[in-house]
Amino acid sequence: MAEVYLSALSKSHADWLSVRQTLISSNIANANTPGFKAQDVKAFDQKNTKFTDLLVTNANHLQGGLGGVDGVASGADSAWETVHSGGNVNLAREAIKSGDVATAFELNTSVVRSFHRMVSSVYGG
Repeated sequence: MAEVYLSALSKSHADWLSVRQTLISSNIANANTPGFKAQDVKAFDQKNTKFTDLLVTNANHLQGGLGGVDGVASGADSAWETVHSGGNVNLAREAIKSGDVATAFELNTSVVRSFHRMVSSVYGG
């Protein structure tokens, strides 16, 4: 049986969620900026917790990375329209993604809390 590094995995996931929420906030803040394209990180992959395979859409974006994330992927999604200013930020989509991030944070915290209670009960803490 392989060892489970739950704390490292949950930290990596929380870092990924933090970066995603930052990008969602940036998308919302720039919704009316002409030509601004919505951005998002690629899906979390527990096998690659350093997120080194992410793309940078512009060399000036996220210099040095955020929380270990080296870049982002463009959020160009054909299911959502491009507005007349050339941007593609849809506030409804961003609100949905923000809700997903909040739910994932709660789940991450709940799993870690349950694991901590289990370990504490085993060691009589």
